[in-house]
Amino acid sequence: MQKLIVILMLAAWCGFSAEENPRADMPEIYTFAELLAKAERIVAADVGATKDGVASLVVRETIKAPENAPKYVSPERLKRAADMLADENLKLPALPADDKPPLMLRVHFQSVTAPREGTQAVFFLWERENAQGAGQTVYRIGHPQNVYDLEVLPVVKAGYGRPRSIADGRYLREWDRQAAERRRLSATGGQLLKAKGGETVMGLRLVARRPILSLRGNNSFGVTAVLENTRSRAQAVYDGPGGGYGVLLRPKDGSETEPVVLKQSTKALGADTAVLNIADLTDFATISAEGSVAKELFFDAQENPVLTTLSGDYKLAIFYCSSQDGKGLDVGSPVWTGTIISEEVPVHFENPAAIKRP
Repeated sequence: MQKLIVILMLAAWCGFSAEENPRADMPEIYTFAELLAKAERIVAADVGATKDGVASLVVRETIKAPENAPKYVSPERLKRAADMLADENLKLPALPADDKPPLMLRVHFQSVTAPREGTQAVFFLWERENAQGAGQTVYRIGHPQNVYDLEVLPVVKAGYGRPRSIADGRYLREWDRQAAERRRLSATGGQLLKAKGGETVMGLRLVARRPILSLRGNNSFGVTAVLENTRSRAQAVYDGPGGGYGVLLRPKDGSETEPVVLKQSTKALGADTAVLNIADLTDFATISAEGSVAKELFFDAQENPVLTTLSGDYKLAIFYCSSQDGKGLDVGSPVWTGTIISEEVPVHFENPAAIKRP
């Protein structure tokens, strides 16, 4: 459990909040294009009564039907045909029982909260629990992308009609993007805890220098992060406001206590993380061949209260993580992406309560 908390904290350094955003143990999250392709059936429907997790859906509009049902006719098409034939007093022939439009579906909610009865929503359905149940197909809803607010319906219809327009890796909603990023960062955090400090990763090495406690007497401290380019050609790194610098602090005595994880703060910038993560050409720094760049990091105990609880000798390692590849920007040099951690350096914390103040 402690390790999961640490991984969540590592994921949080890019600005996600565990209270407001998806869990790190979220299942695979699909892009808009992947979601459209994966769904066997996409419908806008009213949610009926739910009993034992099973609810009925009254289908109002079908965007996608199973490919293996070539005789399927949407309710909208049937209505239009009926209107066209109304003046001639003709009636549509009855469809065979197996080919009637599925105006009613049944869904089994598992691990996903069922919307309130009477709510209209958009459903992406792909997992059948059984082929036929009481004459109706039963779909399992156990993935967060099975259900969407009705407001996305126009976007879904436009994307389904013009698949090339959404082939750029976008997500249907912001929550999906955050969930995919959180899942990726969670995996990165797990790798980070296992990583060996000081290793060269794709030509870059990270070095921690001069951790110094501030004069505030509350264990706030600064440290210099140095990125060294060991290659004979220049590389660029992301150094924008949504950067991924942080530190790991471990007791020097080697106890089994999980490390303290601190992220580089963006609080003073006064902007939403999603805005900060929009990269600009000026957000990239170029490291010359066999050169280096340094960045001063400061960790304020007012923003990281855990610092006031530390006392004694610790080992400090800086980590850096970035997925900003500069795509679409004329950066001029290959952009480094990945995760890297420095070797540990010693740092001594004072017990703030024991510090004598003038």
